[in-house]
Amino acid sequence: MAIVIGDGPAARMLLTIARLGLGGPQHDGWSPPHRRYRGIGAHPTGQDHAPWYRTRGRQRFSWVHVDDVVGAIRFIRDDDTLSGPINIASPRATDNRTLMRTLRRVVGTRVGIPTTRWMLELGMLALRTEPELILKSRWVAPQTLTDAGFSFAHTDLEAALVDVHHSRPAHRASATERSADVS
Repeated sequence: MAIVIGDGPAARMLLTIARLGLGGPQHDGWSPPHRRYRGIGAHPTGQDHAPWYRTRGRQRFSWVHVDDVVGAIRFIRDDDTLSGPINIASPRATDNRTLMRTLRRVVGTRVGIPTTRWMLELGMLALRTEPELILKSRWVAPQTLTDAGFSFAHTDLEAALVDVHHSRPAHRASATERSADVS
Protein backbone atom coordinates (compact mmCIF):
# COMPACT_ATOMS: atom_id res chain seq x y z
CA MET A 1 0.00 0.00 0.00
CA ALA A 2 1.26 3.46 -0.89
CA ILE A 3 1.33 6.45 1.47
CA VAL A 4 -2.31 7.10 2.39
CA ILE A 5 -3.62 10.63 1.89
CA GLY A 6 -6.21 10.95 4.66
CA ASP A 7 -6.48 12.26 8.20
CA GLY A 8 -3.55 10.20 9.38
CA PRO A 9 0.02 10.88 10.46
CA ALA A 10 1.57 10.97 6.98
CA ALA A 11 -0.78 13.60 5.54
CA ARG A 12 -0.75 15.64 8.76
CA MET A 13 3.04 15.70 8.79
CA LEU A 14 3.29 16.67 5.12
CA LEU A 15 0.69 19.44 5.44
CA THR A 16 2.38 20.79 8.58
CA ILE A 17 5.79 20.81 6.92
CA ALA A 18 4.38 22.75 3.97
CA ARG A 19 2.49 25.19 6.23
CA LEU A 20 5.70 25.96 8.16
CA GLY A 21 7.52 26.90 4.95
CA LEU A 22 9.67 23.78 4.97
CA GLY A 23 7.83 22.29 2.00
CA GLY A 24 10.62 22.47 -0.53
CA PRO A 25 12.00 19.45 -2.34
CA GLN A 26 14.10 17.04 -0.32
CA HIS A 27 17.57 16.32 -1.65
CA ASP A 28 19.62 13.27 -0.80
CA GLY A 29 23.27 13.79 -0.03
CA TRP A 30 26.10 12.99 2.29
CA SER A 31 25.45 12.25 5.92
CA PRO A 32 27.73 10.98 8.67
CA PRO A 33 27.71 7.19 8.48
CA HIS A 34 25.53 5.32 10.94
CA ARG A 35 23.77 1.99 11.03
CA ARG A 36 20.20 2.99 11.84
CA TYR A 37 19.01 1.85 8.44
CA ARG A 38 20.20 0.24 5.24
CA GLY A 39 21.95 2.49 2.76
CA ILE A 40 24.24 4.43 5.07
CA GLY A 41 27.33 3.01 6.65
CA ALA A 42 29.45 0.16 5.43
CA HIS A 43 28.88 -1.17 1.94
CA PRO A 44 27.42 -4.71 1.91
CA THR A 45 30.74 -5.98 0.50
CA GLY A 46 32.49 -4.64 3.61
CA GLN A 47 34.57 -2.23 1.54
CA ASP A 48 34.03 1.53 1.50
CA HIS A 49 30.68 3.16 2.28
CA ALA A 50 27.31 2.59 0.70
CA PRO A 51 26.61 5.04 -2.14
CA TRP A 52 24.44 8.12 -1.70
CA TYR A 53 22.24 9.42 -4.45
CA ARG A 54 21.62 12.89 -5.78
CA THR A 55 17.85 12.78 -6.01
CA ARG A 56 17.35 16.55 -6.35
CA GLY A 57 13.70 16.08 -5.43
CA ARG A 58 12.97 13.75 -8.34
CA GLN A 59 12.37 10.66 -6.21
CA ARG A 60 9.03 9.08 -7.05
CA PHE A 61 6.14 9.17 -4.58
CA SER A 62 3.22 6.76 -4.75
CA TRP A 63 0.10 7.81 -2.87
CA VAL A 64 -3.52 6.78 -2.49
CA HIS A 65 -6.55 8.57 -1.05
CA VAL A 66 -8.11 6.93 2.01
CA ASP A 67 -11.47 6.57 0.21
CA ASP A 68 -9.75 4.57 -2.54
CA VAL A 69 -8.09 2.35 0.09
CA VAL A 70 -11.50 1.47 1.51
CA GLY A 71 -12.94 0.99 -1.98
CA ALA A 72 -10.03 -1.19 -3.09
CA ILE A 73 -10.23 -3.40 -0.01
CA ARG A 74 -13.95 -3.92 -0.58
CA PHE A 75 -13.30 -4.63 -4.27
CA ILE A 76 -10.62 -7.20 -3.41
CA ARG A 77 -12.88 -8.79 -0.77
CA ASP A 78 -15.76 -9.13 -3.24
CA ASP A 79 -13.75 -10.37 -6.25
CA ASP A 80 -12.92 -14.07 -5.89
CA THR A 81 -10.74 -14.07 -9.02
CA LEU A 82 -8.06 -11.81 -7.53
CA SER A 83 -5.02 -13.47 -6.01
CA GLY A 84 -1.39 -12.78 -5.27
CA PRO A 85 0.16 -9.46 -4.33
CA ILE A 86 -2.02 -6.43 -5.06
CA ASN A 87 -0.73 -2.85 -4.91
CA ILE A 88 -3.11 -0.25 -3.54
CA ALA A 89 -1.80 3.02 -4.96
CA SER A 90 -3.10 5.77 -7.19
CA PRO A 91 -2.39 5.06 -10.85
CA ARG A 92 -0.80 8.54 -11.03
CA ALA A 93 2.36 8.57 -8.93
CA THR A 94 4.17 11.89 -8.63
CA ASP A 95 7.64 13.06 -7.74
CA ASN A 96 8.85 14.83 -4.60
CA ARG A 97 9.11 18.29 -6.19
CA THR A 98 5.56 18.12 -7.49
CA LEU A 99 4.25 16.73 -4.20
CA MET A 100 5.82 19.54 -2.18
CA ARG A 101 4.71 22.25 -4.64
CA THR A 102 1.16 20.89 -4.51
CA LEU A 103 1.19 20.76 -0.70
CA ARG A 104 2.30 24.39 -0.56
CA ARG A 105 -0.50 25.39 -2.92
CA VAL A 106 -3.09 23.54 -0.84
CA VAL A 107 -2.06 25.18 2.45
CA GLY A 108 -1.44 28.59 0.88
CA THR A 109 2.30 28.82 1.51
CA ARG A 110 4.28 30.45 -1.25
CA VAL A 111 7.80 29.44 -0.21
CA GLY A 112 9.21 26.04 0.59
CA ILE A 113 12.79 25.77 1.77
CA PRO A 114 14.58 22.82 0.17
CA THR A 115 16.07 20.39 2.65
CA THR A 116 19.09 18.15 2.38
CA ARG A 117 19.77 14.83 4.06
CA TRP A 118 21.59 16.25 7.08
CA MET A 119 18.63 18.55 7.82
CA LEU A 120 16.22 15.66 7.40
CA GLU A 121 18.34 13.49 9.67
CA LEU A 122 17.87 16.00 12.50
CA GLY A 123 14.15 16.51 11.87
CA MET A 124 13.39 12.83 11.47
CA LEU A 125 15.33 12.02 14.62
CA ALA A 126 12.93 14.32 16.49
CA LEU A 127 9.95 12.68 14.75
CA ARG A 128 11.36 9.21 15.46
CA THR A 129 11.24 8.10 11.87
CA GLU A 130 13.72 7.65 9.03
CA PRO A 131 14.54 10.14 6.25
CA GLU A 132 14.68 7.20 3.87
CA LEU A 133 10.88 7.38 3.78
CA ILE A 134 11.23 10.73 2.00
CA LEU A 135 14.52 10.36 0.16
CA LYS A 136 14.04 7.03 -1.59
CA SER A 137 11.66 6.52 -4.46
CA ARG A 138 8.48 4.71 -3.49
CA TRP A 139 6.81 3.90 -6.77
CA VAL A 140 4.25 1.21 -7.33
CA ALA A 141 1.41 0.80 -9.82
CA PRO A 142 -2.01 -0.77 -9.16
CA GLN A 143 -1.89 -2.93 -12.29
CA THR A 144 -3.79 -5.89 -10.82
CA LEU A 145 -6.58 -3.66 -9.51
CA THR A 146 -6.99 -1.66 -12.72
CA ASP A 147 -6.86 -4.82 -14.86
CA ALA A 148 -9.64 -6.28 -12.70
CA GLY A 149 -11.79 -3.18 -13.35
CA PHE A 150 -11.33 -1.17 -10.17
CA SER A 151 -11.86 2.54 -10.76
CA PHE A 152 -10.06 5.02 -8.52
CA ALA A 153 -12.15 7.97 -7.32
CA HIS A 154 -9.09 10.14 -6.57
CA THR A 155 -6.39 10.22 -9.23
CA ASP A 156 -5.53 13.93 -9.05
CA LEU A 157 -3.05 14.64 -6.25
CA GLU A 158 -4.07 18.26 -5.69
CA ALA A 159 -7.78 17.43 -5.53
CA ALA A 160 -7.04 14.58 -3.09
CA LEU A 161 -4.96 16.85 -0.84
CA VAL A 162 -7.58 19.62 -0.95
CA ASP A 163 -10.26 17.08 0.01
CA VAL A 164 -8.21 15.86 2.96
CA HIS A 165 -7.08 19.34 4.05
CA HIS A 166 -10.61 20.76 4.04
CA SER A 167 -12.08 17.79 5.88
CA ARG A 168 -9.57 17.90 8.76
CA PRO A 169 -11.15 18.67 12.15
CA ALA A 170 -8.79 21.60 12.89
CA HIS A 171 -9.56 23.15 9.51
CA ARG A 172 -13.32 22.67 9.97
CA ALA A 173 -13.14 24.26 13.43
CA SER A 174 -11.25 27.31 12.17
CA ALA A 175 -13.64 27.65 9.22
CA THR A 176 -16.60 27.48 11.63
CA GLU A 177 -15.01 30.12 13.85
CA ARG A 178 -14.40 32.39 10.84
CA SER A 179 -18.04 32.08 9.73
CA ALA A 180 -19.22 32.78 13.31
CA ASP A 181 -17.05 35.91 13.38
CA VAL A 182 -18.68 37.12 10.17
CA SER A 183 -22.23 36.66 11.53
